[in-house]
Amino acid sequence: MPGRPLTRRTAVVSAVGSALTAPFVLAACDIDPPASSDGSSPATPPPPEDAELVATVVAELVRAGAVLEAATLSVPALTPLLEPVAAAHADHLALLSGAVADADVPASEPPAIAAGRARALAAVRRSEQRLQRAVRQACLTAASGDLARVLASVAASTAQHGAALADPAVGQAEAP
Repeated sequence: MPGRPLTRRTAVVSAVGSALTAPFVLAACDIDPPASSDGSSPATPPPPEDAELVATVVAELVRAGAVLEAATLSVPALTPLLEPVAAAHADHLALLSGAVADADVPASEPPAIAAGRARALAAVRRSEQRLQRAVRQACLTAASGDLARVLASVAASTAQHGAALADPAVGQAEAP
């Protein structure tokens, strides 16, 4: 026996009902259950593959910070524009470098960046795109759900800064 035909009203009610119940269904999911607070189970160290991921992302953050430093040294007028990006990278670096005890924070010399606002911004954009790719890949391959969430936040921050720097008005504006 065929079912009732789907009407527009039925479709709208189904869609609204799904939209209202989806948050409750998703809220019940938990990738990594919280650790027991009674102290009965010791904290487990991150998997070795996550330690390598963190070290890779830390190295990329250091490299991106060096590019930002070189850009502001090359074109000091870019400092106010690039300061929020550098601050975000520093915060992410502090968070991630503390996550794995064995990870040494590498040193990176600022690369040579040609003078000129447009060239310096182009170098920063390329650097941010490289960082974005590295963090996104690390996020996808993280064994720990908690680490994946942190890396997703870093990726979102990097994407937002990259989008702001990609605005044509940013590259064309001359600093006072």
